[in-house]
Amino acid sequence: MLTYLTDSAVQLETFGLKRIFPASKKHREEDFQDKFDSSTLFYDCFRSFDGKNIILVGPKPLGFEKELAKATFSISDRKLRTKHRKLKQIHEIWIKVAPDQVIDTVDMTLNGVRAQINVSASAAKRFEGKRTLSTLCKETPVCWILDWIKFNVVNHGVNALVLFENSQGVQRVQEIYQALEQSGLDIEFEVVHAPFPYGPPQMRDIKFLQRSILQILRWKYVQTSDALLFCDVDEFVICEKGVSIFSGLKDSFLGYFLIPGVWIEPVTNASINELKSLDDRRHNMFLHTTNPPTATHRKWVAVPSRIPQSIQFKAHGVRPEPKHAAWLHPFFTRLKPFLRSATLCHFNAISTSWKTDRDEIGPVDESKHTLHEDLRNACDAAFSDKTKTPELS
Repeated sequence: MLTYLTDSAVQLETFGLKRIFPASKKHREEDFQDKFDSSTLFYDCFRSFDGKNIILVGPKPLGFEKELAKATFSISDRKLRTKHRKLKQIHEIWIKVAPDQVIDTVDMTLNGVRAQINVSASAAKRFEGKRTLSTLCKETPVCWILDWIKFNVVNHGVNALVLFENSQGVQRVQEIYQALEQSGLDIEFEVVHAPFPYGPPQMRDIKFLQRSILQILRWKYVQTSDALLFCDVDEFVICEKGVSIFSGLKDSFLGYFLIPGVWIEPVTNASINELKSLDDRRHNMFLHTTNPPTATHRKWVAVPSRIPQSIQFKAHGVRPEPKHAAWLHPFFTRLKPFLRSATLCHFNAISTSWKTDRDEIGPVDESKHTLHEDLRNACDAAFSDKTKTPELS
């Protein structure tokens, strides 16, 4: 399925408002005009997985906090009960509705302006009971995406995918969708076009998109999934003895595991001259770490239904938000449940260098580099004629 978030997004301009760039001694608004989202009120408005709420997810309000707090919602002039949730870089509004009521639109009054908002359907039924893989990417070569999906299908038993694509135009997202349709992979999938400003990499407080996408993913798609693995296309998860990352997850104390990460170095035994094009590079060409491996950011795997509502999904973990709610969930605050039998392999060379330059590739130097045996075995299973059934429990 291919969907477009612009069909249900809500713009501030409709209500005569604009998000204000925060005052900063280090950064000027002019330097980030193409990255700062000054115009989006909500990325999506959708029905919750159980039908009991309409949920709106958008960036943090900056400069219109009071106006948003006074916003009202109604259907056929009947005012609806609302709850505002202030999360890290995100603002959610939950609107209470009757579970059996068909609702396609809702009226919102904000800053003295009344407008009708489209309500998209929940996708939870399609992803119920699935082992779901998800990411947010932009202009990523389609061959990398297909390899990443196939690796996770073969090695972890993934049978569903929700992929958010951040390109401004629709060409890449349509290419991804067509490639998945023709791939022969037996998975439920949805490709979602999300052409909104990502946010300045240097200013974490105004990087709204990824964390908002994670909340949309949670409440619209995967709350009824058996498990969710969230990682990037340049990351493969490896488990000892070739078991699935989902094996044993249901027995985890908190309902999720953190996965420690290591860098897979940009070195290869393949001919360097043949790797000038990004499409020529493939994950299984890069199988070496330094000795010892260089650590990188962790990722996580979770049973979404076991994570309390006040725990926010983030790129590198799940944490209580707002901060004062931490006392309600002391274990989520204090414990870091790393799954030591798993490793996140982060490929330095599988990158479009959107953030930092990662173009340089060199030959393997056996005095500096060590073959990652488990990674090689997992790649062999995914990208050769070998067959493999991941251990799932």
